[in-house]
Amino acid sequence: MNITQWTERVHNRADIVTRLTHLTRATESMDALEVLVKILEDKRLIGSTTQSGYIVGNTPAVCLQETPLEALAAHIRYENESFGQIDKCDVRYSGIGIRFNKVFVYRSGGRPVIYDKTEYLKSILPEEQYWRIVNFDLDNNENCIDWTHEREWRVPNELVFDYDKIELIFPTDEVYRRFVSYCEENNKIHIMKEIHGILILSSIVS
Repeated sequence: MNITQWTERVHNRADIVTRLTHLTRATESMDALEVLVKILEDKRLIGSTTQSGYIVGNTPAVCLQETPLEALAAHIRYENESFGQIDKCDVRYSGIGIRFNKVFVYRSGGRPVIYDKTEYLKSILPEEQYWRIVNFDLDNNENCIDWTHEREWRVPNELVFDYDKIELIFPTDEVYRRFVSYCEENNKIHIMKEIHGILILSSIVS
């Protein structure tokens, strides 16, 4: 199967996608949109670590989701109750992010994670592959651990990109307009011109 046939097959399925999504979230010093702006200015995503994320082992990893857009939008709304909470540090999903072609991520070293109990996977994987481990445990009725809905991919260390390789995601047109204003006020209009596209999640689930 060549890459054209592979793409055609994916486009004829509602449950799989050709794009992977990285969502930003607020920090103590920046809101989620400011985090996105910094990523765009650096043209790179820096991997999370054991200390800053849920990464197993010593290799940092950039986290992305293979979730179809409609499911992603619905899940963000479910988790946050509304799209208006984008500036809170404790919100897991901001609705602000970047999408990459799956082939680009794969050729950049990205791979699907491996879901199972962490200690079991550490017993069978070489240590240099620990960054792919995501804990999965349904044994405890009071504390189920299941993130398989994210269909997560990870890239070890960092993901460097050019603007023509990305699409931007915004939760609402209001947040999109904030981004446009930033680009206009800071001589960054070239970002708007060079990116592959823009998606507004509220339009998908409204």
